[in-house]
Amino acid sequence: MENKIKRDSALINLVSDFESKFDQGEVGYLDEKVYLQLLEYYEDEYLFEKALEVADFAIEQYKYRSEFYIIKSRLLLNSNKINDCLVALEIAESIAQFEREISIIKARALAIKKQFTEAHEILEDLRVGATKSDSVDILIAESFIYEHMKDYNAMYDALANAVTIDSKNEEAMERVWISAELSRRYDDSVELHKYIIEKDPYNYQAWYNLGHGYNCIWEYEKAIDALEYSFIINPDFESGYLDCADTCLQIKDFERALEIYIEANSKFGPNNELMVNIAHCYISLNRIGIAKQWLLKAIKLDGYNDEAFFLLGECYAKDLVWYNAINAYHKAIDLENRREEYYLGLAKAYLAVEDYNKATINFQMATQTGPEETLYWKEYICFLIKLGLYDEALQVLDEAEDHTYGADLIYCRAITAYLLKDKEECMELLEEALLENFDEHKIIFDIAPELRLDKDINSMIKYFADAE
Repeated sequence: MENKIKRDSALINLVSDFESKFDQGEVGYLDEKVYLQLLEYYEDEYLFEKALEVADFAIEQYKYRSEFYIIKSRLLLNSNKINDCLVALEIAESIAQFEREISIIKARALAIKKQFTEAHEILEDLRVGATKSDSVDILIAESFIYEHMKDYNAMYDALANAVTIDSKNEEAMERVWISAELSRRYDDSVELHKYIIEKDPYNYQAWYNLGHGYNCIWEYEKAIDALEYSFIINPDFESGYLDCADTCLQIKDFERALEIYIEANSKFGPNNELMVNIAHCYISLNRIGIAKQWLLKAIKLDGYNDEAFFLLGECYAKDLVWYNAINAYHKAIDLENRREEYYLGLAKAYLAVEDYNKATINFQMATQTGPEETLYWKEYICFLIKLGLYDEALQVLDEAEDHTYGADLIYCRAITAYLLKDKEECMELLEEALLENFDEHKIIFDIAPELRLDKDINSMIKYFADAE
């Protein structure tokens, strides 16, 4: 570990020194090993434009080193500059005609240009005399061709073959899960990664992919265990922590999610997004005071985090400190005005302080921002019904029907019909809603408690309850 830290420190110093000289226009002569280290660093960090600048410096200094042209072509490919990539490959090929990586990159580039026949022909030529390592590279390149052909089953098959040959190949392991998602072959992916783990129990990427496979077939507990193994095996694997915690949130295991987020923040932080996730868990566990502390830390770290301000508003709302909540919601909306839940929070806060005009405006904004979600229409309609504005509620229901559909809105229409003294219409709508989603029927009594006294409504609900 000490040696790794020293190497990392030396690399950072090397990069800093290069960038300082670059800014001053004094890069000068560099050893080719230094260029390779810089290129590897920038490529690993996905800083392709910066890497291309370094590659050009290296090529200017080492005009006949094919390696720098190959790296440049790969960077151009990753930057989606396909024609430039092919030009760089042509120069590389004139220097090193039989370099296999040139052909691999060329096949990928031609796949993007939809020249599938030529790309396949290149790979077929490469298969002659290919080693085990070469075969994996060829299969990965083949998967690119199938991906651009939109033949996702063939893409998955190619990558499944690649990881079966070499499960340590990071690119193949990353892409095999992408192909499983595109082809929806989740069960196949689970079995494939279980097979890999049997042979290589400490393969963190296999555990990670297995966890995602279990997630997609709704086996969440198994998914959490698999994802947890991924970062136990590789403690520096940040995605393992985050995806495991997210899965915990899916099954409302807030305690476990909280533990993982705190561990990740300790290891990779301080990170304002992780702090917001930690606060979200504390809010879900109704530990509002400590949630506020984490949110204030996140805001101090990044004063432009809209979600931190929104959750701070939620904390104040739970504490019934409504004007503080209103202030926090406004700050969230100032930073991000396309989040419907922010407007809903603000509308409810204004409702709590009996500012009905501003509540109305923000209920409207919530429905306009998220028109496909029934929740925001339901909340707006409930607000209107409780104010006794039944005709307005019907108008909003009619508007909602242009955008979305849900049992909750049918229940709202049934309640509105009842309150407008149209009992027959109410009963027809209630039957439709109960057939659509019986579990949501409690909304009736939340909005209009007096309906508990209606024998016909209670009889219908009891009939459907017995049928469940």
